Amino acid sequence: MNVTPSPKPRNHGPPPRPDDRPARSRAALPELGAVRRVALALAAALLALGSTSCVYARIVYFNVPTLAAPSYFDERAVPASTHPLLFARQPEPAAFPMRRSRKRAFATFEDLLARNGTRAFLVLHHDVIVYERYFGEVTEETRLPCFSMSKTFAATLVGCAMADGLLSSVDQRLVDFVPELASRPRYGEITLEHLLRMTSGIDFAEESVAGAMLYYTPNLASSRYVYDVKWPPGEHYAYGSVSTQLLWRVLHRQLGEQTVAGYFHDRLWEPLGAERPAAWALDSAEDGVEKLAAGLSATARDYARLGVLFQHRGRVGDLTVVPEPWVAESLRQDEVAGLVHTSDGDVRRGRYQWFLTLDGRSSFAKGYNGQYVFANRDRDVVVVRFGEGYGDLDWTALFTQIADSL
Repeated sequence: MNVTPSPKPRNHGPPPRPDDRPARSRAALPELGAVRRVALALAAALLALGSTSCVYARIVYFNVPTLAAPSYFDERAVPASTHPLLFARQPEPAAFPMRRSRKRAFATFEDLLARNGTRAFLVLHHDVIVYERYFGEVTEETRLPCFSMSKTFAATLVGCAMADGLLSSVDQRLVDFVPELASRPRYGEITLEHLLRMTSGIDFAEESVAGAMLYYTPNLASSRYVYDVKWPPGEHYAYGSVSTQLLWRVLHRQLGEQTVAGYFHDRLWEPLGAERPAAWALDSAEDGVEKLAAGLSATARDYARLGVLFQHRGRVGDLTVVPEPWVAESLRQDEVAGLVHTSDGDVRRGRYQWFLTLDGRSSFAKGYNGQYVFANRDRDVVVVRFGEGYGDLDWTALFTQIADSL
C-alpha cells in the first residue's frame, strides 16, 4: 500500500433531491400523517424517558434506517490504527465520462452522483486514490453505517479467529459454542459454515417485522432463540441477519474477557492501518452485544481497506491479516445459493458474505440502501459508494464502467 499525506477533498454541498418531484408541504399531508406524527411523539417520549428497552418505540421513532443510524444506538468504539497507512493520491483526480442514469442524462459525473443520492464516492486504482468526493454534510471524517456490509467484515473476522486457533473448523457445530440451543429441533445440525453461507435452514424473513425486531431490539440475547429450523441445514439458502448474529455468540464465547469490538480492532482495524476510529453499535449499553449483522460504522476511506485487503489476497504489505485460503473460499461461488436477485439484478453469492458479478471479474460487499465496497480484480480497482438510496442507477454496472476506463 502506498503511503503519502492525504489532503482534504472538496465538499460539493448538499445534493439535489434524487428526483425532481416537489417536496410535499406539511399542510398537504393526509390524515394518516397526523396519526404518524402522534405515534412519533409518543415514541420520542418513551425514548426520552429512557425506555430504550422498548423495541416498538425504536421501530416507530427511527423507522427506516438512514445514514444517521450510528446515532440510534449505544456503541463500542474501535480506535484508529496506531500506525495508520494513508493511501497515496493521484495529483489530478480522474475525470469519468459517465453522465446517464437509466432514464436521464446529467451535466457532469458529479451531478450524476449527487442526484442519485450519493454522499461519499471513492475510487482507488493500484491502491492509489484517483477520485474522492463527498456531498451534503458528509466529509472524509464522517462515520457512515455500512448496514449489512457488516456481515462481510464479520465473516472476515471469523477467518481471523480460525487462523488464531480460537476456532478449529467451519464444520464445528453451533451448539458446541451455544449449548442452550441444543434442545431446539435441528439446531444440532447447524455448523459455522452454514451460518457463514446463510444455509442454516433457520426460518427468518429478513424483509419482515422479524428483520426490524432483530435490528432494533435492545436485547439480542432474548430474540436470538425464537426461530425454528425450517429447512435441512446446508441445503437451502435464505438471506438472514440472524445467522451472522449467532456468529457473534460463537466469537464472544471464545474470546473470554475481550469484546468482539476489541478483537475486531486487534485483528483487522489495527493491521489494516485504519486512519480513523470506527464503532460497533450495541443492542443496549446494559447488554453490550455488538450488532454484528449490521452495526459497523466507519469512514469511506477506511471501508476501502476491505476491498484492498481482498485484492491483495489477505495481505497488507508483508503481513498476512487473513489467510489466503480464507480469502479464496470467501470469493468462491456458492453452489447452494446459486443466482440471487438483488437491487443489482441477478448476481452470484460468494461463500462468505460477498456478492459476485455474473462475468466473474468483480466482487462486492453490500449494505442496505446502496452502500458498496466493489473490487474489480482485472483492473485492480476498488470503488466505495455510500448514499441514501439507489436513485436511478445500476451501481455495479457503473463501477464496472469506471474500472474499465482506468
